[in-house]
Amino acid sequence: MGEKATAEELRSSWKRLIAAHDAEPVTKFLSLHSGLPGPRGNITLAAEASKLIAEKWEAEKPFLRSLVTGWASSGDEYLMFVAHMALGYVLRVSPEEADWAVPILHEGNFSKPWRAREGVTFALEALLDGRCGFTLDLIDSWCADRQPILVRNAIVALAHPAQLRESVEQLDALKKYNGVGMGLVAEAVDATPDLAMLGRSLGFTLSVAAEADEGYLDQLEAWVRSGVKPWRSIIRENLGKARISKKYPGRVASLRALLG
Repeated sequence: MGEKATAEELRSSWKRLIAAHDAEPVTKFLSLHSGLPGPRGNITLAAEASKLIAEKWEAEKPFLRSLVTGWASSGDEYLMFVAHMALGYVLRVSPEEADWAVPILHEGNFSKPWRAREGVTFALEALLDGRCGFTLDLIDSWCADRQPILVRNAIVALAHPAQLRESVEQLDALKKYNGVGMGLVAEAVDATPDLAMLGRSLGFTLSVAAEADEGYLDQLEAWVRSGVKPWRSIIRENLGKARISKKYPGRVASLRALLG
């Protein structure tokens, strides 16, 4: 069964799966159709579960809260991914849940399974789409101490082209935290896994900002001219992205020439 089909099956079966307020049926369904082990987890199913949880939150809050918190602490990579994503959708419709839900999301940034960490970026994306101001404030608070994994997850969530076209504030935040990330890469003494992940993500988030604002290419040029060695590969990776190489071919060619 494909991703779309499993999501449709979950929606059609949702009332039955949660009727007895027993976590096992819905947990078993998600695990069975998670796509794991394998190269790709079932993101479509996770998104559908998140939407269904948010839709029924007020009517089934005690059970759904126990479901989500159980998944978040389960140690199961896919269930943690779903739990974290779902919290983003819940916070969109129920701001009053922030006191307990936000700490779980913050902790999720440091989860050992990488998919569990990615669930937080999906949660932030959902929140940016529904409660942009709240989410930008949340990102600011999380990134205040410049921890690489938090900055990385912030820029990945912020780098959503459709949202950037609608929100100058989100674009400004992406530019800001791209800059913070580039600073962390330049200052790094040891290449930790979190810094490596941040560097890989900067390899595309700069081009997303530039696609939304051609003037941001001036910042890329300034970074090239600075002569900071770790930045060269990041800039080169971004210049290879079709989103800007096709949109600004002349300027991108000039930057490539400047890189040498």
